[in-house]
Amino acid sequence: MIRIFSCKVNDKDISSYVISYQWQGDVDQAGRKLDFSIAYNTKDTVFVNQNIIVGDIVYLYYTDDNMTDATPIEIFRGVIFMRQRNTANFTFEFVAYDRLIYFAKSKTTRKFSNITVESVIQQVANEMNIEIGGICDIGIYVDFIADNMSCTEIIKRAFNMAYWQNAKQYHMYMNQDKLYVIERSETIENYIASDTVNVEATNHSESIEDMINTVMIVDNNGAEIGSVSNASDLAAYGKLQDVYKLDSKQDTQTAAKALLKTVAFKSSLSGIGNVQCITGYAIVIQEEQLKGKFTIRSDHHSISGNIHKMELDLEFLEVVSCA
Repeated sequence: MIRIFSCKVNDKDISSYVISYQWQGDVDQAGRKLDFSIAYNTKDTVFVNQNIIVGDIVYLYYTDDNMTDATPIEIFRGVIFMRQRNTANFTFEFVAYDRLIYFAKSKTTRKFSNITVESVIQQVANEMNIEIGGICDIGIYVDFIADNMSCTEIIKRAFNMAYWQNAKQYHMYMNQDKLYVIERSETIENYIASDTVNVEATNHSESIEDMINTVMIVDNNGAEIGSVSNASDLAAYGKLQDVYKLDSKQDTQTAAKALLKTVAFKSSLSGIGNVQCITGYAIVIQEEQLKGKFTIRSDHHSISGNIHKMELDLEFLEVVSCA
């Protein structure tokens, strides 16, 4: 399948000027990012340069070239936050972020009293004038004070509190300026990453360098009043301990258990790009050393001359059958 990429700034198509795109996302960052470079030459009097400024809106599309009358599909919409001209290479580079960047750069103070995570998200989105596109069913009630916290920090705090209760992870992203929240086990349909088709290389590592298998609970005077531990990790690797100090605003057992860290597995793959493979979604992999269902922790898509490559950082979820 051949995909043709195109780009607009405001209402003007600049596709013919673009040299390359770098399109990426990460679970630890707010919003997706697009870096792109265009040809720019003031020495050639015939060359018509594009006047793109900070604050302009950029759109990235792809089209399936093997489909008759295929409609371009928007995969990114964002605001240009930075531009930089390089006279040596006759280029102009730009950095754009989708509107979730405003969540990270805007702080507020709110009290959330026994409301669902969905309601927390809705309140924050309303304050930022962002329309909700869809929120998966979470159904966990939370109670906390957000004191001078960014909108991103507030929502991630709610996600974490939900995780402590249901062990499910969530991710938010923007699509056409609407906010979506998904569970990080939602799998991309009709796609398998395979070393016989679309995977060029993979990498996998295991580490206990950051492991915490015991947490000592102390009161405000430093006296031990309890502990939590991961018994199997403690037996296998020896005691690796942290300390949790009592906090009247937190459930002690829940907060202490949240400090436990087990074996860290890191996996990644590089291969032929697929625009559906973005942070927050899960994919099925059948490869020499990676087999099963993995959630995408970060993605980096490189597009140049309509050659699309991607690199994904992954977290293992479960074994699946591809028979």
